[in-house]
Amino acid sequence: MRQLVEAVQSLFSKRPGALQSESSPADFFRGIRFRLVSFFLSLLVVTTFSVSFIVMQILDSALLDSLVKRGSAITQAAAVPAGFSLLENDRLAMDNLVAQIKASQEELVYVAILDLEKNILAHDRLDRVGEQLPSLAGTPIAHARDVAIVRGPYEGVDSFEFRRSIYFAGQHVGSVVVAVSASKLMASKALAHRQIFTVSTFVTILALLGAILLSMVFTRPIERLADGVSRLQKDEYVEDVPVRSRNELGMLIRNFNKMARTIQKQKASLQGYAGDLESSYNDIVRILAAALDARDNYTYGHSARVARFAIAVAERLEFTREELKALEMGCLLHDIGKIHVRDAVLNKQCSLDQEESLEIAQHPLLGSQILELAPSLHKYIPGVKHHHERFDGTGYPDRLSGDEIPMHAQILALADTYDAMTSSRPYRKGLSQEEAIAEIRRCSGSQFNPKLAEIFIDIVPVVSAQLVDDRLPLESLCAS
Repeated sequence: MRQLVEAVQSLFSKRPGALQSESSPADFFRGIRFRLVSFFLSLLVVTTFSVSFIVMQILDSALLDSLVKRGSAITQAAAVPAGFSLLENDRLAMDNLVAQIKASQEELVYVAILDLEKNILAHDRLDRVGEQLPSLAGTPIAHARDVAIVRGPYEGVDSFEFRRSIYFAGQHVGSVVVAVSASKLMASKALAHRQIFTVSTFVTILALLGAILLSMVFTRPIERLADGVSRLQKDEYVEDVPVRSRNELGMLIRNFNKMARTIQKQKASLQGYAGDLESSYNDIVRILAAALDARDNYTYGHSARVARFAIAVAERLEFTREELKALEMGCLLHDIGKIHVRDAVLNKQCSLDQEESLEIAQHPLLGSQILELAPSLHKYIPGVKHHHERFDGTGYPDRLSGDEIPMHAQILALADTYDAMTSSRPYRKGLSQEEAIAEIRRCSGSQFNPKLAEIFIDIVPVVSAQLVDDRLPLESLCAS
């Protein structure tokens, strides 16, 4: 039986690779193959065992009928000689008749001849002579005009009692009683039941194997089709699903193959268009950043340099490619709010007064408002809006502190501040690399995140060495 179960499991497990690797027990029980096998098997099992039950009922009835006929025949054969013996009151003849009947049938429990008062005149056990023998207490089986049949226990033995009235010259003169043991009948029934059960089980096993094979024939094309749909859904390359039938299912598979080829061609075209669109989008952002930087004669290339430093820090933090791309775009757009700032303020040859400083300080909010106009740019708002917040909560515009400040904004603040310190203005000379690093270290914990400050200080020499001058090409910093 164990080998049979393993064989059935192996038949069920022969599924296409992609589906088999991802299927779970729950998926198996929800599958069309399991349901189809279950339906056919249930139908066959119900039919087989219904037929088996009916056959057993017929067989049981036939065996019982055979026993009844045999018991009736014994009592009928004994009634005639017993009648003569009763008329002649020949006790010896009655004893001989009882003994002969008992000896001729092994399964007889007892044989007796009774008078009209049910007193025993002859019995296979002589010590019972003279006693009364009432009808056996049990279940009536059949009752004809001359014989009554009852099934019940006699001295612990399950028995069938046949009690036939004896008539002579039309007069009722007594009764002959024969009890037949039910053991042989039960043994015959048990043997027949075992044989029927064995045959039914064998038929059920054959039906199970047949149902599995039949379901494989029906469901294998469906499983191949499902595998193709799954691969298509996961953007994997889909080869044509083999078609071996000319019915409706074969037509469905052929149409799927055509659809899959069309979708894959369209997908390749869309990927090309998407790549071109993304490239154009990035170019527009970089051109816009360069145009903004160009408004300030002294900070041209500022946004690109900020992006270079920020990307280097993010790579140390193991940002994903998508996060690096978002950080780069945020750096290029971080000063977009300055588009609202007057050129006279941006290019002023001396220090700004209080009103001009307040105007400059509005650029993070103005930049975030500009980005809010385009849903695709919303992901850059946190860095643009909060790159002037301070770690100790004294920055602007929302006075955020610590981890409340978005990570992109914390990184951008370091890169933006460093490039601003090292850039020369008409009213001051830019700091050297060493001086700027010292200032970053001094402001660690107050203006900057201490952990990010340490990373930034570590990458400054490397990035600075890569910068030939203050003007960088506009290609993507994380395109590779």
